[in-house]
Amino acid sequence: MFIEAMPIDFPEATQPHQDDHYLILLLTSGNVILEIEKETFHCEAPALAVIKPLQVHFSTRTGIPAGWAVSCAPFLIPDALAAILPGLDIRQQYVPLTNAEDLFQIAAVLLTAFKTSCTPNRHKPAILKGLSEAFFHRILPELELAQDKTIHLKGQPAIITRQFMQLLQQQPTGQTPAYFARQMHITTAHLNDCVRETTGFPVTYWRQYAMLHVAKRLLYYTEKPVKTIAWELGFEDHTYFSRLFRKLTGETPGAFRTKFHE
Repeated sequence: MFIEAMPIDFPEATQPHQDDHYLILLLTSGNVILEIEKETFHCEAPALAVIKPLQVHFSTRTGIPAGWAVSCAPFLIPDALAAILPGLDIRQQYVPLTNAEDLFQIAAVLLTAFKTSCTPNRHKPAILKGLSEAFFHRILPELELAQDKTIHLKGQPAIITRQFMQLLQQQPTGQTPAYFARQMHITTAHLNDCVRETTGFPVTYWRQYAMLHVAKRLLYYTEKPVKTIAWELGFEDHTYFSRLFRKLTGETPGAFRTKFHE
């Protein structure tokens, strides 16, 4: 995770590009033109914008913007927020804000904690985790409200997808698509059709995505051996887990852990 104050001296930001992480922009003053997947937003402060991993985007400053930009790997997003982000329509990724002074204060404290060197290193990760979770849970109701305003207009597929994502966050491993369909009193085929229509990916993709999130969190936050993590995720063969992790991420569990702990 990384947070920095705007405006950002990053020339590439004005050119179309993709990131492998979430980018959350919090605008406190000024304005900016933001394009996400060919949708153009004229962002006026105060406002919030969320850019998903691999979405093509760029920005153009029209007035000197102030605020914060937060970059975060998907597996570090809290479950409650992770349950709604995949189902957000592009038009729901920009949210004008009202009464957001508390959110701005949280972001300011998070930036200070991120940059300060006064905190002993052994305590800093826990402090940053707590502050970042406060930040994410504070933007959650803003995004839920934006989604609630349009989800019924988008019809049954969007509603079913949201319910599925919420169930998946509660039980991210060990359950089949048929299990989730039974919980929602629909057929497996209908569930898969709705999820694919809303997100562009089938149920099996999101099951693997959820499993990877849990695995990455355990590798990041704990010192548990890979064998133990594989067993906790329901894999009887830890070597199969390691092969699958590498197939999906391009690196072994051990390499992933080392990279984030360097």
